[in-house]
Amino acid sequence: MNQNNQDIDESLLLQYLLGNTENENRSMVENWLDADSGNRKNLDRLEALWLETGKLNPPPLVVDVDKAWERFSDRTKDLEKPLAGISRQSVSIRFLRFALGAAAMILLIFGIYTTIRLFTVKVKEIEMAAGTSIISDTLPDGSMVTLNRQSKLSYPEEFTNEERCLTLTGEAYFNVSKDPLKPFIVDAGRAKVKVLGTTFNVSAYPEKEIRVTVNEGRVLFFVVDTLLKDTSSIVLEAGMTGTLKPGAASPEIVTDSIPDNLFWVNHTFDFNGTPLAEVFRMLEQYFDIKVSVSQQDILNCRLSASFVNDPADRIMTVVAESFGLKLSMKGKNYNLSGNGCSKGSK
Repeated sequence: MNQNNQDIDESLLLQYLLGNTENENRSMVENWLDADSGNRKNLDRLEALWLETGKLNPPPLVVDVDKAWERFSDRTKDLEKPLAGISRQSVSIRFLRFALGAAAMILLIFGIYTTIRLFTVKVKEIEMAAGTSIISDTLPDGSMVTLNRQSKLSYPEEFTNEERCLTLTGEAYFNVSKDPLKPFIVDAGRAKVKVLGTTFNVSAYPEKEIRVTVNEGRVLFFVVDTLLKDTSSIVLEAGMTGTLKPGAASPEIVTDSIPDNLFWVNHTFDFNGTPLAEVFRMLEQYFDIKVSVSQQDILNCRLSASFVNDPADRIMTVVAESFGLKLSMKGKNYNLSGNGCSKGSK
């Protein structure tokens, strides 16, 4: 930590915010706060950071429980003294004070409970579900979302809290309206994605890797370990993809390009030195066709080309022309024959 922090331990500050410090440690933190006005700002910064990343969970409630308990204890001390020599009227007065003190404590607790209930009343949830078709809709904040087949998105009818939180199962493409005061957070199960305003894709199918691809802006892709109270994260910028593999504790940045990353939403293939074996696998998957070759060497050819809204016939024709191959088509069956790649095309 920097010099202004006087080498105070951040773990002690965290426990202080959670209300877990003993008198001595609490006094140490409060003396540190009084020593320099910059220390209070630094604690506020750490509190905001820990709230965002889940370390400060549950968030601290601004009530001094220790002082309330001390006041309650003071009211009951007299009841523990012997009653000899004390008039019935004195006992009655003390009992009345105790009863009033207990009632005040009950009112305090009830007030806290009522306040929490008022601020945690559940807002009506909306569930957006895609069956066999891709669907699109506008969210309460004006953001646009496109939901892939067999996917589901849940979100509140109104974003009334300090964050715009959604829960995703499956795959969705988001075009987020900018609002720096209300971060946009997608809960993808084992991981979360946080943005301020951008376009990005999240794939979070059960028991598969979670994949985040950013088109514009930047996002925070993070995992919160609730047991260790720790967070592992990566920052993804435009053109980058991050994944969280099943069983992994941390997300990682993907270095190889994924040609069909967003094909489901924009019908675009972006091949960059991709082996034809992989090209044909994608074409068979998305166009429901069958591709065969006269010799296996053809599958080692590497294609660099982009296709937007192109049908299978055009893509296969471009492939054949690129490598000097002969293409024959019959219904959904395509066959490529020839001598394979030239030396410079592999």
